[in-house]
Amino acid sequence: MKMKKLLLSFGLLFMAVGGTMAQEKGKIRLGAGVVYGTEASLGDDSDNKGGIGFNLGGEYFITDKISAAPSFTYFMKSETEFLGGKLSGQPSSLNLDGRFYTGDGDIAFYGLVGLSMGFAKTEMKDSEVVENSSDSDNKAGINVGVGLVYPINERIGLNGLVKYNSPYEQLEIQAGFTFTLN
Repeated sequence: MKMKKLLLSFGLLFMAVGGTMAQEKGKIRLGAGVVYGTEASLGDDSDNKGGIGFNLGGEYFITDKISAAPSFTYFMKSETEFLGGKLSGQPSSLNLDGRFYTGDGDIAFYGLVGLSMGFAKTEMKDSEVVENSSDSDNKAGINVGVGLVYPINERIGLNGLVKYNSPYEQLEIQAGFTFTLN
């Protein structure tokens, strides 16, 4: 609950003081980045811990200040000793976020809210207690967060993003590049 309040506070702060580079209706951006998820990896005794992943996405400006931003996040497979065997897990998520840009400066600040579908695959091997098995699970939820795009030139920018992802109940911190196509 504290994390949700913290994200909401950051979002309101960015919207109140943020600036934005010129956005235009119909613009399309592609992006790629590295993501840290606070619950995206298996730790000892199958508890979750932080993990690294990669994100690919796009963005289409519906208006000068509102965009739709679909993306896919893939977290690296992790493995731990469990019940005398090896337990591995690999999460990923498909996201459809809406972004609202604020202000009129060079740096583009935005708040985001969206839908997320989490996909997780687990596998148990070589256990002395249970048989080898694999399982997958899907879970729908929401994303809430804030971010910014810092322009390097007219086509390339740096993107930073912090969001709460409810399917994995984790905070995700992302850094990457954006490429404007038109």
